[in-house]
Amino acid sequence: MERRYVYKMVQSCLGQYNWEKDSIPCESTEFAEIYEKVMNVKKEEPETNLHDIVSDIVYGYVTGSPYF
Repeated sequence: MERRYVYKMVQSCLGQYNWEKDSIPCESTEFAEIYEKVMNVKKEEPETNLHDIVSDIVYGYVTGSPYF
């Protein structure tokens, strides 16, 4: 999966929570962690929609969920 595509999806989801655009740079450790979690879930659940996976992970990140 192309990293830049996932990055744009993450930025879009963050916008839903009124976070500033580019608040998490593509090269940051925060995005690397989010990207890794997205790829792990997609590998474990290939039938799950990527948008749903990204939305759930970003929600966990924004809310500080212990499941993030």
